[in-house]
Amino acid sequence: MTEGEFQEFLITVGYRYNAKSKSGFNTFEGFHTIVQFLTDENRYSFILGAATDDLQELNERLRTFSSENKRFVTKAKYKDKRIRINIKMTVDSEIDKESLKEAARFFTELCKSGVIRPVCSVCSRNRKTGVYIVGTELMPICEKCIVRKRKQYERRRDMFEKKKQNMPAGIAGALFGAALGSSVYILLYQFAQFYGIWAGIIVTCVFAGYVVAGKRATKLSAIICEVIAFLAFMFAEYCALVANMAILIERNGGGIVVTEAIESINSSFFTFSILNDVILEIIIGTAVMAVIGIIYFVKRMTTRPLKISKNLL
Repeated sequence: MTEGEFQEFLITVGYRYNAKSKSGFNTFEGFHTIVQFLTDENRYSFILGAATDDLQELNERLRTFSSENKRFVTKAKYKDKRIRINIKMTVDSEIDKESLKEAARFFTELCKSGVIRPVCSVCSRNRKTGVYIVGTELMPICEKCIVRKRKQYERRRDMFEKKKQNMPAGIAGALFGAALGSSVYILLYQFAQFYGIWAGIIVTCVFAGYVVAGKRATKLSAIICEVIAFLAFMFAEYCALVANMAILIERNGGGIVVTEAIESINSSFFTFSILNDVILEIIIGTAVMAVIGIIYFVKRMTTRPLKISKNLL
């Protein structure tokens, strides 16, 4: 079933579709059933917030439903006051529709049974709930919790908006971090050549320096930090090779002469063995920096406060 077919199907069975969360929901006797269309995971997921005083009876119902419909049910489980049923997708939309109808029918019968009672997905208490979009997720939440969540959102939004980016200070902080990370790289390179680890140290210092001095990161600052980290890594790599060569010359009785070490590295830099090692270090280091940069940026994005919609009911 395509997403469009999924939307049409939800309407035919009495569910409301929400485009922002790409989910449907239905309200019945105080319960809010949410069904998601998960293309990447090749499944549909039904979620029902509920509590029970008869866990054995509920688990028995879930086991029975799962065994009777094992052709399409991949999971039927009650945990943390949530009933979740996962249904695998097929290449036949008609089969998918029948599977979803079976699951929807089971939830309806379960709500009528008296075995479960609806709860708020935040406080897990048996209170009257509405359906809200928190970020991009549909959640049944009671009035007290939604008031508290909105206050938290307003506080986090105010804190987030107060952090004005200071790019010049951020770049200065990133350069300081680059110098610190490069120094660590050059010193420790003589003892162990763990390329990815040292590159990770450099990029971490660069990002940390930018955030501490610049107060706030953006997409542009992430690119700037990656460029600074890459240049610092190249500089540190060259200095580490020179330092390593200087130590070798000193051990062979030539004294510590940096100019000789530089001349030796420059003259042999393009030999196959050294060039091969340097290219390998650059590839590994750049890959590590890219991964750390992506992780950092994603983490920064998640610090943004999640918007909360009005009650969808």
